[in-house]
Amino acid sequence: MNVVDSSAWLEYFADGDNAGDFAEPIADIDRLVVPSITLFEVFKRIRM
Repeated sequence: MNVVDSSAWLEYFADGDNAGDFAEPIADIDRLVVPSITLFEVFKRIRM
């Protein structure tokens, strides 16, 4: 199980310095878990 929090998603979407660290867990969709609060936090940040 890979639980990816909002900071990891934001780093991944921004292609930041650590984005590569999160690419493999995010790509493994069979094991990926994204809490609903994470979706809200990422949406709120990107929307701005």
